[in-house]
Amino acid sequence: FYNVQVWHSVCLQQTSFHDSSIVLPAVKTVHASPSGPGWPKGRRDFVLVNIDGATEWPKSGLTGHAICELYLIIHPIARRGSHIKWRDQYLCYVQCLSIGPIDPATGMHTLKCTKHADGSPVGNFVPSNQLHAFISVIPQLGDVADARLTKAMSSHYSYSFFLNKYFDKEIYDA
Repeated sequence: FYNVQVWHSVCLQQTSFHDSSIVLPAVKTVHASPSGPGWPKGRRDFVLVNIDGATEWPKSGLTGHAICELYLIIHPIARRGSHIKWRDQYLCYVQCLSIGPIDPATGMHTLKCTKHADGSPVGNFVPSNQLHAFISVIPQLGDVADARLTKAMSSHYSYSFFLNKYFDKEIYDA
């Protein structure tokens, strides 16, 4: 492609867990912004990504889906006259979290940042139409909380989280 547009947010429209023909009125905006006022390390939200075309959110629950942190939203611009597969498609770079067992004390799934053997994060570009829901996560603090943790920096300094199923009734039911 010739050029890319970089976007800092995208809106997600969700359907009801109980009836997928009902489009929910609340549009969720997810962010992938660089550092700025109030967000010294940038603002990156967590999203549910469909990784298996045979599964359908929210009917299939977490099966066939991944929890990912959204890092970048781009729109590739093709050279005039060229025909590329991604024409009129927005792409998102995401880094994956592994979904672990349910913590007995909280009743929530545990999540960990997925890493390659060399310690680098596992990430990939996915089409924006594979993003299905905003996901709320809670950092797993352990015995001692990192003093650098703030609202704006909790995902940057944390590597283990809880999937906050109590944040949204559509997520809770899934």
